[in-house]
Amino acid sequence: MSFIEKNLASNEKIVYTTGLHWWVYFKNILLLVLGIIFVRSSGGIGAAESFGAFLVFVGLIGSVYAFFVSKSSEFAITNKRVILKTGILKRKLVELQLNKAEGLRVEQGIIGRMFNFGSIKITSGGVTESFSPLAKPFDFKKQVNNAVEGSFVVSPAVM
Repeated sequence: MSFIEKNLASNEKIVYTTGLHWWVYFKNILLLVLGIIFVRSSGGIGAAESFGAFLVFVGLIGSVYAFFVSKSSEFAITNKRVILKTGILKRKLVELQLNKAEGLRVEQGIIGRMFNFGSIKITSGGVTESFSPLAKPFDFKKQVNNAVEGSFVVSPAVM
């Protein structure tokens, strides 16, 4: 059971969830590949082989870190709020009540458009929080908008 599922209010249901995009691993995998290339093509030259081994080491450490970042990040939309949580030891939690939603901005560069990831920036109470690289950011924004619309439904008995 995820952190968000454990902390739902009564009558609160998760409508949509997403996570970090695989792009969070990209630079570390690139370092690993470059390191392996350096080690294999060094021809026994100590400096090139050492540099390649250093790149492999940095790539491995970075990949492990990215794995923990990815697995500890949860992004959910419920019928009452938007919940964004990152971190294991140092936890960052942003909750935005749907009826108090001020701003949600998606930023997506060229590579983000090609691989469908981007940054989500949420503004509430004058504070802006950014989360990146979020998978399918426009789907997330669409689901937030749908949830906001659903939270303002007026019951027929009131009319």
